[in-house]
Amino acid sequence: MKRRSSNIEKLMKNIKRKNTQRQQQKVSNMEWQPFSTDINENEKALKQHLGTSEDVVFNKFTIYLQNGDALNAMLVTIDGLVDVEAKRNNILKPLIEHPLQGKPNDDLKQLRERISVKESTVEDNLLKAVYQVLKAQALLILDGFNKGLLISIEGFEVRSIEEPVTEQAVRGAREGFIESTGVNISLLRRRISHPSLRFETMEIGKYSQTGVTIAYIKDIVDSELVQRVKQRLDEIIVDSIDSSGDIEQLIEDHPYSIFPTIGNTERADKAAALLMEGRVFLLVDGSPVSLYVPSLFLESFQNVEDYNSRPYYSSFIRLMRFFAFIISISLPALYITALNFNKALIPSDMIVPLIQARETVPFPLAMEVIMMILMFEVVREAGVRLPKQIGSALSIVGALILGDVSVSAGLVGAPTIVIVSISYISAFVITPIADVTALLRIGLFAASSLFGSYGLCIASLALLTHMVSLTSLGVPFMAPFSPTHFQDWKDGFIRLPTKLLKQRPKSIPNQRSTRMRSL
Repeated sequence: MKRRSSNIEKLMKNIKRKNTQRQQQKVSNMEWQPFSTDINENEKALKQHLGTSEDVVFNKFTIYLQNGDALNAMLVTIDGLVDVEAKRNNILKPLIEHPLQGKPNDDLKQLRERISVKESTVEDNLLKAVYQVLKAQALLILDGFNKGLLISIEGFEVRSIEEPVTEQAVRGAREGFIESTGVNISLLRRRISHPSLRFETMEIGKYSQTGVTIAYIKDIVDSELVQRVKQRLDEIIVDSIDSSGDIEQLIEDHPYSIFPTIGNTERADKAAALLMEGRVFLLVDGSPVSLYVPSLFLESFQNVEDYNSRPYYSSFIRLMRFFAFIISISLPALYITALNFNKALIPSDMIVPLIQARETVPFPLAMEVIMMILMFEVVREAGVRLPKQIGSALSIVGALILGDVSVSAGLVGAPTIVIVSISYISAFVITPIADVTALLRIGLFAASSLFGSYGLCIASLALLTHMVSLTSLGVPFMAPFSPTHFQDWKDGFIRLPTKLLKQRPKSIPNQRSTRMRSL
């Protein structure tokens, strides 16, 4: 009873601490500082918050009225974030060259009608206005008014829309997400032209103020899933968000698992297709990689090319991906199990060549294999990180050194080179979980090196048990296999013709199960 009561007390303390942190975060987010009616006081306060950086521009000018009166005004912008031509032609020029009919009202309606911009809002919180200026807004302040006018004239450079390098397709769209959330939203709008497509934006990070946009289709997505995503994002209390990877690791159900339970993609067509299944997407400002939940293990073996090609060859390739995954993680383990523990597994015709290949090798078999695994990882990492021209040359030289030269020198046996090479080549077929296969390969090899086939079986059973226990924001990670949804097997190990895929996957919670009625 004492242990149970102590556990309850710890749980209550954790809940209380989290509630306190949320309240402190809400208080900090509601900081408020009013504008002054004196334009000089406002300028002083803005310089106190923004500093004297060279990119902070204060344009002071005078607005004349038709009765001869004049108003001192100031436009605050960040150089490099706003469109200079829009600032000059759409704001400053109309206000300076043409007198106003009368003094503006409290809502600054006369000014908003005079300037030509896509959006402008009145703001009475100076601190909030400062944050909006840092997000490419322009702030217009008038002498005698305790309000400011926030004007949208964003004009920073963005990368052109290109096909993602890591998700290329032979037959399919060539559009990929970029670092601008506005452009990414427009790509989704072009593919899903329905009012049920919703976008909700929130800012995360006390200093970075990174915009995170939640995208979903209201008529299809499960409302509980959307609330769960919002709750996870609300619980994030950090100084800055540097990339979508930070969000992924902060909201996932199992942060200590080697399996990613939050999906990611750079393809706009894939994102639109997943939204139509009832997924929730997270578009992180400044990152071309979007996140989506729930994400299933099965999706690592699916490719956008599968749905652009005929189902027969796509099904064959998908089966090959499953086979490649098993070969990639287990082949080195099976190799050392057969040679060191269960020689009866080796065909009689292969025993003599294997023994002869091992005669000149000075290292034990386990050390030989693990050295080759690690060296292949070094060459792969070096090829990825180096510049493209040097990386390709390094891959060729590294393969020669690890292959022909090492065998000729008698440092490594030829069968070991073949086994490890096949294992790594198989991993290239399933790039979404290539990092997972590398860790699983080493883990299963270690278990087999110590305990043989018994260790391999126990490690495989433990791996399968762990995978079944995983969830992606409450949705079972191994669905539709565990729990079993036979209907979803139509698009599981194989892909049946599109006419037979009339229902949305039961593995993904949704409100609209039928997606095809005409056939």
